[in-house]
Amino acid sequence: MALRDPDKTRNNLLEIASCLFQQKGYNGTSLTDIISKANVSKGALYHHFSNKQDLLYAIIDELFKEQSKAHWESITSASDPIEAIAKSIEKQAIDASQEDMCNGCPIHNLLAELGSTNDGLRMRVDAIFCAVQKSIYEAFERAKVLNIVSDSTDSKRVAMLIMCTMNGMPQMVTSCQNRDVFKEISAALSDYIRSFKIVD
Repeated sequence: MALRDPDKTRNNLLEIASCLFQQKGYNGTSLTDIISKANVSKGALYHHFSNKQDLLYAIIDELFKEQSKAHWESITSASDPIEAIAKSIEKQAIDASQEDMCNGCPIHNLLAELGSTNDGLRMRVDAIFCAVQKSIYEAFERAKVLNIVSDSTDSKRVAMLIMCTMNGMPQMVTSCQNRDVFKEISAALSDYIRSFKIVD
């Protein structure tokens, strides 16, 4: 009998639970749903997670947080971090599937469903958003050193505005479910970001 890889089992549970939470909502998904979809025993799930909330927090910490961190680290280290931010935002609109637009952003959906009653979730999501905003700030500060943007640019305020716009986009796109609107918003935000670049 082949032995299961514990790390692979854990990651599989995280991925499946994340998908089910996105499709059915956190409250609409049972541990039985997750166990059945993952094709594991109840004992295997409880070996990794003590309860559904523990699983939820692991999704935020081990999936969403790490994905966000890797994404933004690559942007802030780019040769032109401003262009990297703009292209990243444009790429989201290009890559988004119809299902993505219908279902919305997983993090925002969880926050909308549970944020007012689950401080653990709210604080974890806030930490991710703050880290992204910090990365945008650092990208603009590095762009100053590289003489890509003016030294007078208020990186803190710009980063805050970009972050607020990025957070508002998923709700607007989900409400209209229109790819053209998503592309238009993304293009407008990218143009705003590029407007800070010094023109030779």
